[in-house]
Amino acid sequence: MKVKLIIICLIITQAGFSQQIEFGANVGYGFTNIANSRITEGRAVIGNALWNINEGISIVYYFNNPHKSPTNGIHFEFLNSQRGSKSDKFSDAEYNFNSKSFNLNYRRAGSLGNNFGIYADLGFGYNKLDNENIYKGSENELIAFEKINEPLVIKNNEVTFLYAIGIDKLILKDNFVIFLEFNGDAGISKINLNSGSYRTQSMGFSTGFRYLIKLKKVK
Repeated sequence: MKVKLIIICLIITQAGFSQQIEFGANVGYGFTNIANSRITEGRAVIGNALWNINEGISIVYYFNNPHKSPTNGIHFEFLNSQRGSKSDKFSDAEYNFNSKSFNLNYRRAGSLGNNFGIYADLGFGYNKLDNENIYKGSENELIAFEKINEPLVIKNNEVTFLYAIGIDKLILKDNFVIFLEFNGDAGISKINLNSGSYRTQSMGFSTGFRYLIKLKKVK
C-alpha cells in the first residue's frame, strides 16, 4: 500500500512539471535466473535460465519533447512476470514464481531524426513475489539444483536495480509512440529466508505502444 501511495504522489507531482506524457501497454520476452551472490568461483546461477512472456503498463513523463531536443523523463511501470530458474539436469524441475513489479526509472531521451528517438533508463524496482509452491518437479530440489544446500524458502518481496535502452517512433499523426527496447534487472535484496544469499536477475526485450498527451506548448 505504501509503495502505491508513493507512486501516486510522484505521478501527481511530476505531472505539473511535465510537457509531455505517454501511457500505454507493453509486452516482452526474456529470461530470469536465480544467482548466489556469495559464489566466488564458477557460475553464480543455480541453474538454466527460465524463459517467459511478460506484460505490463507504463507511464512516461518528459520535461520537454524528446523528439525536438534531448531531455529527461521519469518512467513508471507495472509489470507482471514469472521469475525463477530451471534445473540443468531435469527438464521438468524448476523454481517458478509470479512477480508483480512496480518500477521507477530516470530516463534520458533524444531524437534520431525522422520521428525516431532513442532513450536509456536507470532505476529501481519493487517486486511483490508469490512465494507459495515455488518449486515444480518430480525430483527432490537438492538433486535437481546441486548448487543449493537446502530447499529455497523465499520472501514475498525484493528490490532490484533496473536498466534499459531502446528506440521509439512517432506514428498516427504523432499521437502514438511505438517502441522496442532491451532491458534487464539485478536483485539488490536477497530473496531467500534460509541460508545463502540468492538474488534474481533478468534480461530480455519488450515492445509496445503509448498514447501521447502534450500538457504544455513547446517553445
